[in-house]
Amino acid sequence: MTSPNPRDRVLRLIACLKFCKAAFLLAVSFGALRLLDPAAAEPLRHWVTALVWRLRPRAGPAVAELLEQLPAHRIELFSLLLFCWAALFTVEGIGLWRARRWAENLTIIVTASFMPFEVYELARHATWPRALTLTFNLLVVGYLIWRKRYRER
Repeated sequence: MTSPNPRDRVLRLIACLKFCKAAFLLAVSFGALRLLDPAAAEPLRHWVTALVWRLRPRAGPAVAELLEQLPAHRIELFSLLLFCWAALFTVEGIGLWRARRWAENLTIIVTASFMPFEVYELARHATWPRALTLTFNLLVVGYLIWRKRYRER
């Protein structure tokens, strides 16, 4: 058995990150659905409010009010969208893990399509996490484009 090509290791790293994103989105999706059960929703609301209060004290009451007023169909739609996004990340991850060209193209398109929103958010309010996210996504897209051009030569 031969060791993987170093470039394939980068693809596998990107794939692992896609899998991690998918797992996170699935957890949030199922957590959002738990809001529909009143018994399970109260501890979750308390936890989210406490977390938001710690991160941004003025946002705590606003988030609590938003969670109280959210209709069930919006929670279901939010959960469905997160589930679909997780499925997309999973498909990207599997394709990248297997070094498929279609997955590289899909990842370039999907990742680049979110960059205008990331640039807008960074320009609106610059933070380290936003800057790191944009930088990481630029590196991923840049690497995949370089890999595609390198392979064509």
